[in-house]
Amino acid sequence: MGYFGARTVHVMDRLAIFVLAWISCASVYAEPLPSPLAPEMIVVPGGTFEMGGDQDAWSVPDEHGNRTIDLTSFAVSRTEVTQAQYDMCVQAGSCRASLTTASTGEEPVTGVSWRDAVVYAKWLSAQSKRNYRLLSEAEWERVARAGTHSRFWWGDTAERAYGNFGDETCCRGGVEGRDVFEGVAPVGSFEATPEGVSDLYGNVWEWVQDCYDFYAAAPSDGVAHDPEGCRVRVVRGGSYRLPSGFARASARYRLTPGARRPDVGFRIAEDIGKQ
Repeated sequence: MGYFGARTVHVMDRLAIFVLAWISCASVYAEPLPSPLAPEMIVVPGGTFEMGGDQDAWSVPDEHGNRTIDLTSFAVSRTEVTQAQYDMCVQAGSCRASLTTASTGEEPVTGVSWRDAVVYAKWLSAQSKRNYRLLSEAEWERVARAGTHSRFWWGDTAERAYGNFGDETCCRGGVEGRDVFEGVAPVGSFEATPEGVSDLYGNVWEWVQDCYDFYAAAPSDGVAHDPEGCRVRVVRGGSYRLPSGFARASARYRLTPGARRPDVGFRIAEDIGKQ
């Protein structure tokens, strides 16, 4: 038996998906940087959402303690940072090489630590004269939920048209239907959210800025929980090596900031209006 039962999408969730899809139509932009460096960014409107896994029967204690988060508008990269994009930072002498090498430049970069991801965001900021950073954990969940309250933005059942999930018996790649990738898939291989953001579920874990802790310590305004001396950071989204339950919108995992795994990458955010 898989992780989830029958698919459920509430009427209000469907309405939210329609509204968010309409809002996002004019909210995509790319930086005037040499291809393939330029990230394609999608503006996420500010507002409140409910964060946490209290309503999910598959949730675990570190997902509990739902709270309302009031976010300001920000931008998020449409996909995870690709190998080609990251390698430009390596070639510039600012980033160290990833531990793993993708077969194509269009796969997400993996084998990079949290520290590597932070360095890349700072380098890209300097090159573009903009303010890039990692997403906060709250921002990541807001983007993944896309206005819904279900386990995934499309419903409560994992569907391989939307993500590169591992075999449900763990821990190896799985191939079924549209998911023909036993390993890492090129970015944008699966259906995006109504706002146009791809690869949030499965494929590779994504580093976020936050220090790992229970939600009682987290801010309510969506900024990262980032105390000095943090020893464990959060990753989100699951991976191609793990069952779909690890990719739920509220699911969390933790790694040391120096960890470099073949199924961990990252995406970037930008503060709107900060140049």
